[in-house]
Amino acid sequence: MKKKHFLFFTSAMFLFDCNAVTFEEAVIGAYNNNKKWLSAQIEKKIQDEKLISKKMTFLPSIEGQLRTSRTKSEISKTEGNPTTQEKVHSRDSSKQTNTELVLNVKQNLFNGFSTINSTRAQENRTNAAFHGLKQYEQEKLIAEVLKAYLGVWISLQKVTAYREKENNLHKSLEAMKNMLLAGTKTRAQVAEMNANYQKAIYERIAAETELSTEKSEFEKLTGIKAENNFKLPDLNFEMPENAEKLIAIAMSKNHSILNSRFTEDAAQNELNSARGALSPSCDLAVSAARSLKKQRYNNSQNEYTASLNVTIPIFHNDGSNGNSYSAIKMADQTALKAKIDKEDTILDIKKQCIDNWNKSVSAEAQIKASREGVRSAELTSESNQEESIMGTKSSTEILSAENNLLDTRIDYAKARAQKVLACYGILVLCGAGDLNSLLCKNHRPKRRGK
Repeated sequence: MKKKHFLFFTSAMFLFDCNAVTFEEAVIGAYNNNKKWLSAQIEKKIQDEKLISKKMTFLPSIEGQLRTSRTKSEISKTEGNPTTQEKVHSRDSSKQTNTELVLNVKQNLFNGFSTINSTRAQENRTNAAFHGLKQYEQEKLIAEVLKAYLGVWISLQKVTAYREKENNLHKSLEAMKNMLLAGTKTRAQVAEMNANYQKAIYERIAAETELSTEKSEFEKLTGIKAENNFKLPDLNFEMPENAEKLIAIAMSKNHSILNSRFTEDAAQNELNSARGALSPSCDLAVSAARSLKKQRYNNSQNEYTASLNVTIPIFHNDGSNGNSYSAIKMADQTALKAKIDKEDTILDIKKQCIDNWNKSVSAEAQIKASREGVRSAELTSESNQEESIMGTKSSTEILSAENNLLDTRIDYAKARAQKVLACYGILVLCGAGDLNSLLCKNHRPKRRGK
């Protein structure tokens, strides 16, 4: 059985510490607090509605008409009376009400597959919008929250390290003051240690200021008050064996690539739809009419008509979109641009796969080295504290050891944070960087034997 490599993603979502601000809570807060995320969701819904509208174009056009008119006619007559030889004038008038009910049904039977291609284009646009939404969710929303979350965590580690340095230098200063009273240290040595201690206080205050800035950024993104209890537990997921397999997974699951592919397919469909506008179209029209006439007596008349119309386009000019030939040329250039964008996206994702893989490997090695460096520096610091009491260590040696311990602790924290970012970058490249995927059991390592 092949050995499985697991990355240990530091995130707070699997810790059930009610006092800690978890990464899961931070992301949920960002979902509710980020207006651009809400705007991106609305854009996805617009594409869904456009798809429904496109599918409705296959249905026939149905319209009803009601026409009514009122007619009044008058006829004047002049006739001669044969008996009296006088002319007789008369006037006849009539009124008539005409009512006509008409139902027209028109169904397109063929239009060069223009409607089919247009609908397929919108389907691909909708799919592209879905992957674009997932891409924004992972690469923008969650990634920004993760960076802010790690920014607070690293700042907390720095503050802890600076406080530890301040505390150790304070102990050494007190020890030197006692040795000054005993006559084993000079005032200059005590003054030098005191200067180092005061500088440590300043560095601790600067670190706390940096922490406040990171907390403000975190609160702006999530709307959650940042406490001092940020923990980074482990999220286990199966690591690809090498960068080549990571690239292979990304080619089929990365949302940026899928977005560009669906966009290219949509552009090609729109090109085919534009070409279909030059093909003959065939329409079936059915009409039913009922005419009602009211005069001295009522009568009605029903009329039914069915026609098959074939239209052969020669040159069609639309005032807003131009002629059909220009539309084909523009659609052809749009399809070419979409193809180039897709190829560029694929190259960029391949580069990101290699970069994040190397960062992950490098961060793992740095974590091991920094961990051992912290252990060694802690032992040196403890030894210096013991020797400073006996007066065998100078202030320069003590300061050098404390600075080394401080640097190794900060490097260790940064290495762990860098590993988190690289791991999340790999998840995003695999299309699994959204919150639901992070919480999904499929990303946890399988137990052996099952």
